[in-house]
Amino acid sequence: MKIESFIKRLNATELGEGVTNDTYIAIPRDVDLSQMLENQQAMTIFDRVEGVLYTPENSNIKYVQTGQNNQERISGLGQYFRRVSANVGDEILIEKVEDGDNCILYLDFNHRDVIVFQKNKDWVEILTPQRMEPYKTGNDYSMDVIYQNERVKLYVKYLGQKMKKKTSPADTAAYDLLIDSKSILPNYEYLDYIEISNGDADRRLARMKTYMLSLIDTMNAGGDKK
Repeated sequence: MKIESFIKRLNATELGEGVTNDTYIAIPRDVDLSQMLENQQAMTIFDRVEGVLYTPENSNIKYVQTGQNNQERISGLGQYFRRVSANVGDEILIEKVEDGDNCILYLDFNHRDVIVFQKNKDWVEILTPQRMEPYKTGNDYSMDVIYQNERVKLYVKYLGQKMKKKTSPADTAAYDLLIDSKSILPNYEYLDYIEISNGDADRRLARMKTYMLSLIDTMNAGGDKK
């Protein structure tokens, strides 16, 4: 048996909250799914959430390479995202299971209770504002978190309204992340996702791991996993 699994943690753009309103899974540049999925072929896929074959109305789920930046995507998931009430930081799984002559594609979904920020140049945007409400103090927010294995007080300080880009259609509420009155944003790269595990009593603050890829191959002696 051979099992190939790709898990993606969703961002706002993938959920249709960007300028184009497209919905899809973006494949990171260092991930190659060309052996797992066929290019431009409509997928027959089994939805583990509902326990049925998933066939979106008037659409197809496809693995495609777009002309824009040669980005690889899995498209046609807008209806599915709405059906499962997908949020930023949630996980979607695409899995291919081969057993002899049989081959099945699976789709699965996992809601995660996380607070997600995305870094711009020297500030962050809150991508899950509704989950920040319990920690609000005026225009700012305050909460206890675990950061770099230490329990600390995190201050999310409002900086005002800023434009992400010169061409952005609207401004965005900008924040800084402070610990002991010092910004931690220099520890992160431009466009990094930063998350707090809101469902965890410890509320761990860390860079969000955006994807996981694994291969289990029991057809070969000893199997293989990466």
